[in-house]
Amino acid sequence: MDIGIVSSRYAKALLKFAAAHQQADMVYEGVKVLRDSFLRVPRLKTVLADPMLSAEKQYRLLHVASGQSESKCLQEFFRLVIKNRRVGVMPFIVNSHIELYRTEKNIIQCRLTVPSQLSDKTIDRLKAVVERKTQKAVDFALNIDPSIIGGFIIEYDSQCLDASVAAQLRQLRKQIV
Repeated sequence: MDIGIVSSRYAKALLKFAAAHQQADMVYEGVKVLRDSFLRVPRLKTVLADPMLSAEKQYRLLHVASGQSESKCLQEFFRLVIKNRRVGVMPFIVNSHIELYRTEKNIIQCRLTVPSQLSDKTIDRLKAVVERKTQKAVDFALNIDPSIIGGFIIEYDSQCLDASVAAQLRQLRKQIV
């Protein structure tokens, strides 16, 4: 069976199971942490898929990688995936679940890149602007990149607003040449 089909079926099942137990938001947060763990530790996928690793150790790895989520639904889901020997497709399941959840809850991913840490008030104002413009809830990801010198870069949907000093300097350089 195709990995895409398997992952989307498991993701849908997790979404429905979590919603039925009023834990959809908690599961979503745990799944986001798990996705970040897969991104930060690429070897995690290989270790989990190791056939010599016991089911209990696979479960503990998933539980820790999900930020030790308190969600009983997510814990039971991990056990189901392990029992059905689908741990190897877990990164795909995680990504599918995040997309399904965002679609169902009308949420868009927005990435804000700034040269230094911003106050919560400023972040909330930028978030409100994007929410007003898109008519959707925003899942904000903040990146700090000193190389943009000043200003900000905001990306959502297929839009990118680059109001950074580095971009303005590049534009000025092009005009001069």
